[in-house]
Amino acid sequence: MADAKLVARANEVIDRLFALNEAMESADAFCAYLKELNARDVLVKQYLVKPSDVGACHVLSIRWVHAGILRAAIGTITACLDPEDSRRGNRASVGQIIQLLKDRTLVDLFAGAGQGSTVALQQARERYEALLKDDLFDRAKRLRNDVVAHNLIPDTPTPKVHYEDVYDLRDAAERIVTDLFAACVRGKPNCLALRAGTDEQAKLF
Repeated sequence: MADAKLVARANEVIDRLFALNEAMESADAFCAYLKELNARDVLVKQYLVKPSDVGACHVLSIRWVHAGILRAAIGTITACLDPEDSRRGNRASVGQIIQLLKDRTLVDLFAGAGQGSTVALQQARERYEALLKDDLFDRAKRLRNDVVAHNLIPDTPTPKVHYEDVYDLRDAAERIVTDLFAACVRGKPNCLALRAGTDEQAKLF
């Protein structure tokens, strides 16, 4: 039987995983609404051409909502992918969880309980290490730090991040989170099951 301290450390990992799953649910929702609003861009432009149209009075409101959702998506996804905080250790991020799972006794505990997959954990590590070196993550992190998390005048221009980049980064984060769930918890993260419903709900906006 595992000792109480080891179980407590395992629960710290699981608590962070569940919080990470909830953040990914939000990220999926933000991306779904972004796609839906972008699909209506032609309508918005038509309203701008005809300012007397009834729909024109909603254009600015839609654009501000769009801007807010975009900032939320970038902030949420990059927060999910944050590296560990070695000083406080309180992040519910991929990097923090992977750092905690460097403890071999924890990995053995999950595997011994019939819940964990060491193969999935290794895959999560490799995917995360590759993503940290990817230009996509670097650009998104710069944008988050310069414009979303802070309001900076950077020494070098903030790199551009396109909508497809946001969606790709969300997908990359979701794959790693899925691997971590396989490594530590039975089943798959709930964000996967909710994604199709979230896409449908966004159409009602």
